[in-house]
Amino acid sequence: MKKLLGLLIVSLCLSGCASAEHEASGEDKIVVTMMYTSELPHLEEFVETTYDDIDLQIEWNVAGTIDGETERRLRNGHGSDIVVSTLAAGDVLNYLADLSADQYISSYQSGIMRKTAWDGKNYFIPLPAQYYGYIYNVTLARENGLAVPTTQDELLAMLGEAKAGHIGTDENGSDFVVDGVPANTAAFVIATQIPDFFGRSEGIMWLDDLKNGKASFQGSLEGSLDLPLAMIEAGYMDPLPFSPVTNAAPVLAKMSSGEMLMAFDNVAMLDQIRQNSSDEFDMLPVFSSEGNPAWTVSTPTAFLGINRTLTEEGNEAKLDACRRILGLISTPEGQDTFMMDNGAAYSYLVDYTPASDIVPAGIRDCVENGYNYNISMSNDFMRYFGDRCNAVLCGQKDIASAFAEIDGYMQGGSQSGTLIGTISHDMIVENYNVRLEETEIGNLVADAVKEIAEADMAAVNGGSIRGSLYEGDVYNYDLDYVCPYENHIVILSVDADVIRKMLANGLSAMKRSDQVPGGRFLNVSGLKYSFLPPEGDTPAQLVDVTLPDGSPLDENAVYTLAVTDYMAGVNGYYDNNGDGFTMLNVYDNDTPQGAGVELVRETAYTFSDALEAYIVRHHDEEIASQKEGRITAVNADE
Repeated sequence: MKKLLGLLIVSLCLSGCASAEHEASGEDKIVVTMMYTSELPHLEEFVETTYDDIDLQIEWNVAGTIDGETERRLRNGHGSDIVVSTLAAGDVLNYLADLSADQYISSYQSGIMRKTAWDGKNYFIPLPAQYYGYIYNVTLARENGLAVPTTQDELLAMLGEAKAGHIGTDENGSDFVVDGVPANTAAFVIATQIPDFFGRSEGIMWLDDLKNGKASFQGSLEGSLDLPLAMIEAGYMDPLPFSPVTNAAPVLAKMSSGEMLMAFDNVAMLDQIRQNSSDEFDMLPVFSSEGNPAWTVSTPTAFLGINRTLTEEGNEAKLDACRRILGLISTPEGQDTFMMDNGAAYSYLVDYTPASDIVPAGIRDCVENGYNYNISMSNDFMRYFGDRCNAVLCGQKDIASAFAEIDGYMQGGSQSGTLIGTISHDMIVENYNVRLEETEIGNLVADAVKEIAEADMAAVNGGSIRGSLYEGDVYNYDLDYVCPYENHIVILSVDADVIRKMLANGLSAMKRSDQVPGGRFLNVSGLKYSFLPPEGDTPAQLVDVTLPDGSPLDENAVYTLAVTDYMAGVNGYYDNNGDGFTMLNVYDNDTPQGAGVELVRETAYTFSDALEAYIVRHHDEEIASQKEGRITAVNADE
């Protein structure tokens, strides 16, 4: 009854809305767009059944946060109506509407709203949070007599004993995993410092000073990497996932298979692991190295704001619809609905009672006793901080230079760069299209790679293309958003059979169990191919391959092919590195060398370099890549 009353009150109070019962009266529905990293079917249904004049459309994007691609969309007039952020800062706030006067703001805990306010104004509401901690395999620990740790020293002792007995250790001898995604690395490093610094008065004061430009990382937090570095040195944790040229470690696969004893991750991952394993799993808090109480860690899944363009004249109906949606999400029912979609475990609403089984048993005491630290740092910072920490953990940088760069980033101004050229029209990455079909930007990148390599053909894995290009001026930093990875282009000699096997492998992961298509789908230049789309449990199937003019591949010819050294096995094929392109292997000695393939030449060029060179070289032409039938999906009866 309390939840129903809360829903009614919020609905009545929303600006421009007198009732939760809106009749569309035969008129077109108000389309409200929102970009997120996964489907939100329960939220869509909840909004559309409550307000029958609203059509909420969720776009999938791997960069469902305000930094990076989403920020660039806002700057170029392509931002969604409801903006998903992990706490934006700086001039990005100029693209968001002020929500301070909206009634639903008062539904949230004052602490979180105060922490996320800028200049006394609220631009966001926080979505439910994820708890983070040490996920561990209870079954493995119990069956092998491993004591559950209560201190940091005991944690290291447990990992050492497991490694010595090969209990939950992978083929590299590691028994602890962090996936290496920069934001997650940042959360791990910060979490280890909470019991002895961030959760104490000196850490709180330091963060306030940092926000006001009066504090620095150098001289304050050099010891923050001591624990992960000690884990790497002892062999408990593999440094490879922290490298910028490798895939994130597959935490779900490693933990659910029993290949790994422990991971740092969140409750949503814990739930996925439980669903994929018959073993028992739990979560432990982060421990002190100085005898202080252990803490659990939480961070909002994201924040929601409203695109400021909707405050302009003529957008009143859409602005009202967005406010109603945010108000609906700000009810207990709205929070429950979102949690059903993404597995979050904690709500910031003032009046919210969680289900008793949401909080893992291993961290319940910390949560109930108030030892729960909310990380509310901007996503821009978390990504940059995590990226610099990754550089230290994989041996690319020392701590002093990494932290000097972090301080420089905190004190830096607006982004500047070199003007490369112009683009005739928008080339958009959306809904993982570069992993599913021919796209303009996929063709452009593939053409650029083929040209810089002077090869007969090029194949570009869709997972390497992460951002759009927008009409008008293009700067060098734009290309780093489009193709951020540092793998180098190599030229191989291949026969027709290798080409077919390569394309077939590119189609093999278009549909995955987590609903996100795999990144191995190939964008091509100098080739055409057709395929049957995936259906049910049947993966996509290669149908035909031809040269650009439609003529068949010459079975006796040797072609030069430009790909990345990543695909050719420079990092091996363990943990899904190389995306399964073992038929192109010329580097990994642990995998059979590809038959019919030889290394012709290595280069120092990345995909970003290739794009830059292509745009500069064609500066006197209209760079207007189009879809031209290079990749075609066909029906089974065609």
